[in-house]
Amino acid sequence: MSAPESVCVFDLDHTLVNSPLDLRAVGREMEVFIRARGVTVPERELRWSGAELLGLVRQDAAQLEDELMQIPRRHERAAMAEAILEPFAREALAAMKQLGYATAIWTNNDRVVADFVLERFALHAHLDLVVTRDEMTALKPHPDGLRVVRERWPAADRIVMVGDSWVDGAAAQAGGIPFIRYRGQPEEFARRDIAIAAHIASLLDLPAALA
Repeated sequence: MSAPESVCVFDLDHTLVNSPLDLRAVGREMEVFIRARGVTVPERELRWSGAELLGLVRQDAAQLEDELMQIPRRHERAAMAEAILEPFAREALAAMKQLGYATAIWTNNDRVVADFVLERFALHAHLDLVVTRDEMTALKPHPDGLRVVRERWPAADRIVMVGDSWVDGAAAQAGGIPFIRYRGQPEEFARRDIAIAAHIASLLDLPAALA
């Protein structure tokens, strides 16, 4: 599909695949790491995500980035071996293609993890683009990954995102595209004032939600 009018962008972890990756645990370990090295983490009511903590390090202590990123890398490598396919993930991707959508992944995982999982479950054939943290200048909840999507399809007049986490919704909102929440925690979205275009409990419901 060289010039699609519509693009459907999916998160990876806990959206198309499920794994024991605990992003809260990753964030907590990253926060302990940077606080122990003297980086100030401003107090706030809402918890800091790993991506936000990375942003603080890049701003205030860039020399720590490589060591800091060993934390999520270790968690991701362990989790990818235990990943399973989300119910109806292939069917949802195929349905989007049948509806004329280009399909993309936008994940904070690195390229090694994303490619491993997508190859394991034979999802590459259903995807037109995979955006990992290796292609982004900033991770979700920052919308930079959407820049990569738009560079691929500059003429697309409709881009929507499907994901489970508040960081997915915040990134979509910051990038000005509708967000469809797949399962997830509604109270977290409400606390962060993230708009939801639709909520689905099954990936089979995605075509109806888009309509």
